[in-house]
Amino acid sequence: MKQKDSPAVYASYAKNVAERMKSTSGALFYVIAKYVLEQGGIIYGATLDENMQVHHISAESTEQLQLLRGSKYVQSKLNDTYREIRKHLRAGRMVYFTGVGCQVAGLKSFLMKDYPTLLTSDIVCHGTPSQKLFDEHIAYLEKQHNGKVVDYKFRDNASWGGCETVTVITDSKTRKTYRLPSYDLSPYLYSFMHAMTFRLSCYGCPFASVPRQGDITLADFWGARELFKELDASHGVSLILVNSPKGKELLGRILPELDLVESDVEAAAAKNGNLVTHSVMPEIRNNIFDDIRQYGYTRVAKTTFRPSNYIKLRLLYRFIDIVGKDNYIKIRNLFR
Repeated sequence: MKQKDSPAVYASYAKNVAERMKSTSGALFYVIAKYVLEQGGIIYGATLDENMQVHHISAESTEQLQLLRGSKYVQSKLNDTYREIRKHLRAGRMVYFTGVGCQVAGLKSFLMKDYPTLLTSDIVCHGTPSQKLFDEHIAYLEKQHNGKVVDYKFRDNASWGGCETVTVITDSKTRKTYRLPSYDLSPYLYSFMHAMTFRLSCYGCPFASVPRQGDITLADFWGARELFKELDASHGVSLILVNSPKGKELLGRILPELDLVESDVEAAAAKNGNLVTHSVMPEIRNNIFDDIRQYGYTRVAKTTFRPSNYIKLRLLYRFIDIVGKDNYIKIRNLFR
């Protein structure tokens, strides 16, 4: 990487703790998007709709903006997003587009020119499973919990990095919510974290590198607890890469709303390798979808998509649930 390509790198989060709690990282996307809305702009990002489908939509109010918040580990359908954005840009309107690196690169290629009122953020991406695979997982959850899934979160912010939360309505119209304490206990998230189910192109992604595609790159700053003792990492810390003059100007505009510490690419990539390189395809990827077609998602979910110590983990988290996390830490330290 040439020195001129080195972006400015920061660990940051919104000063507003309530907004951080509604996000899955440090709420940087929300702060940027809110600023753009205040300028009369329009936001484009991914949402998970009531049918559990992930696609890009627009937001023109803070109420609509809530639909774009949170992580979605599914390939998002863009539909007519690029054409709509071009229409707004030609009319002189400010547009803020967020997506993974290939989607930001695709937008730039589609537009064929730079627009002064376009702002972009690329999200650091492991790789993207398909909507069809996620549909299979939702069907699996509905059978498991004997109800219709009406809300799903890939992560929550109860403790930065918390995992799958599912709300179902049963045949008796009872609403129930189930939350897993670790991605290891969710077949979808376990396979995602171990890169088993991505598109083949993701394993050779040319956009998982620096320089990045967006004016500002957003991600989790994993390792922030150890690196930045002055920051409160309990509700998430965002990684920011400022990649362009537009990005630098934008950050300056929202700076009063942020707590921010300077860092560098090496520190940021230490626990977030996809900032600088693509995921490696495991050998199992060659057969995994054939296995799902042949044996069904449920069988694969209960075998391949589980760690070898799955039962032990279930018992451990059940124990922690009974005694409480603080007491568990005391017991663990005592035995150490």
